[in-house]
Amino acid sequence: MTTDPERIKEWAEARDAVPVTIRDSEGHGHSFARRDDLGADHEEYTWDEFIETFRDEDLVFVYHEDEPTEEGLGHFELVEREQAFERADLGREELEDQLREGETVTTEIVETQVVETEVVERDTIESEVVDTEIAERHVVDSELLNREIVDTEFVTADEIEVITEESRLDTVEEVERYTIESRVVDVDVDQHDELESDKIETDIELESVQRSILDSDVVRTDVTADDVIDQEVIQSKRAEGDVVRSELLERRTVEEQIDERTRMLFTLEETDLLESEVIGSDVIEGEIIDVEEYGAIETSAEVDEAGTGTGAGMGAGAGGGAGTGGEGAGDPTPDVEVESGTGGSSADAGDMGRVELSEDDQGKDVVDETGEQIGIVAEVEGQTAYVDPEPGLTDRLKARMNWGGHDDEDYPIEASEINEITDREVIVQHRDDEDTTGIE
Repeated sequence: MTTDPERIKEWAEARDAVPVTIRDSEGHGHSFARRDDLGADHEEYTWDEFIETFRDEDLVFVYHEDEPTEEGLGHFELVEREQAFERADLGREELEDQLREGETVTTEIVETQVVETEVVERDTIESEVVDTEIAERHVVDSELLNREIVDTEFVTADEIEVITEESRLDTVEEVERYTIESRVVDVDVDQHDELESDKIETDIELESVQRSILDSDVVRTDVTADDVIDQEVIQSKRAEGDVVRSELLERRTVEEQIDERTRMLFTLEETDLLESEVIGSDVIEGEIIDVEEYGAIETSAEVDEAGTGTGAGMGAGAGGGAGTGGEGAGDPTPDVEVESGTGGSSADAGDMGRVELSEDDQGKDVVDETGEQIGIVAEVEGQTAYVDPEPGLTDRLKARMNWGGHDDEDYPIEASEINEITDREVIVQHRDDEDTTGIE
């Protein structure tokens, strides 16, 4: 301890220190600081000012007799005289006499220090999803990207199996529940100043756990940790040991591209013979018959043919008003006016209001007024039907299910050219040879 200004100045200059006043500090605020360490809270003043203040406030300079180092000024204090007397092991009178004479007194002192220690703890938190479930899931939109028939096969005489491959884009809204367990796997502590004990006890904060979960890739949604924590929507609690269990719900909108292979069964409702050709013939059984026996067979056939002809004549008379006699049977196209239920007669074919096309007509057979097969309706666009003249089984299925389309080989027919539309057929007007549509 000393009250000698010269001894104090010698100590300070050996450490490149100057007297300062520390703003907003507790106590008298007088201290020393190195010139290189002067900050905004330091106010330097001259040695004359320091000595005057030192004497006016009756202070004593207390220091350890350590050699100057580059790391710091060493231990020193500016204490009030009464406090110095209480801490010295010398008698009060002896110490006061020596200080009054300006001597530097070396003595043991009793130190009571309050050390503030700044501890920076960096926890490494490991989180694991231990349970997850989809609480809600709704498909809000679905877009068909592609559909293709890859195989068709008769499984029975009147059932057709169709295999399709399709790709679609689904927009899904879903809510997923997570259960997450977190634990501290590593602790890194930075400390400043001295500690009375080198044992540091750490206690993980629940907010730190929640922040580590949101900053990781546990949840799929890109969120801001601060916003979620402020809403207090994550529930965390301490479990056994150092484990923290958290539960959270994530609502998200997801786009999923899905590829599917589908098997469908169709019942065959109608069969039309479009073409027939004998490609081979083998006799498996034969005999020579008697001429008289052959004559008896021929006579029986003529009787049956005559009966059929009479029936046909009666049918024509009943349905078309052509009479019941043989004349009606021999005239397959009697000159009568037949009124169509939909399209009307040929004279009325130009009236578009009488027939209206729709997608339900796709896949129907197209025939002319004589019943001759022309093709099928491959696609309907507005009041135009596109006719496929040589359809296969796959073409018919695509047209019926609205999977297909039309190409350059399909011919357009306007609604004005259609006489009648039934449940199975589209009956068009008969076309002359000079017609340029290309449909025969």
